[in-house]
Amino acid sequence: MKMKNLFYLFAVAILSLSLISGCGKKDTAGNKDEKKTEDKKDVSMNENTPFHLKYEMTDEKGKGTLDMFVKGKNAKMDIKAKEAGQDVATLMYIKDGMMYMVMDMMGQKMGMKMDVSKDENFQKDFAKLYDVKEHLKDYTKGGSEDVLGYKCDVYTKGAEKIWIYKDMIALKFTDGKSTLEAKEFEPDAKLADDFFDPPKDIEFKSMDDLKNLDQ
Repeated sequence: MKMKNLFYLFAVAILSLSLISGCGKKDTAGNKDEKKTEDKKDVSMNENTPFHLKYEMTDEKGKGTLDMFVKGKNAKMDIKAKEAGQDVATLMYIKDGMMYMVMDMMGQKMGMKMDVSKDENFQKDFAKLYDVKEHLKDYTKGGSEDVLGYKCDVYTKGAEKIWIYKDMIALKFTDGKSTLEAKEFEPDAKLADDFFDPPKDIEFKSMDDLKNLDQ
């Protein structure tokens, strides 16, 4: 696969962790009995509401975490997991139309960057962070259940099950084999603009810089 495509697909997959099937690929089936509940918390949210979500990702290979911070068009994601028995950490920053990614594997860090300001597909995927309704058309709505004290609508499609808060935020996802579940949710999080700045001690290479790796 071309390095550019690999980078793009990885980024889109991470962005999609807050919504549908892409997110479930790193998580276990937590087949716990879910109980219907009255709404314990009720907060107003829109596309301008900053938020912080921390997910636990579990599957048959182990566990990982995804820490996600979003404010308008800016985002920061911190992913920690194990790959082939090795700890893998990935940081992603999205700011001012640029996406920066820092991968740390076995103590070696690599920085990549990509201009996504005019990438329509990327912008559509980013918009999913605040509104998943369009992507639930093939799902069946089946009542409501509680996640972290927030009343979520539950949607199913085959083995997939998604818990959606306020028609906007996915707080849990499972496909029967893996599970992604929010362990912390902070609507209206206080996030300074410079919180989304990529680290200055990392050299970020563009796709042009990396294209020789495909050859």
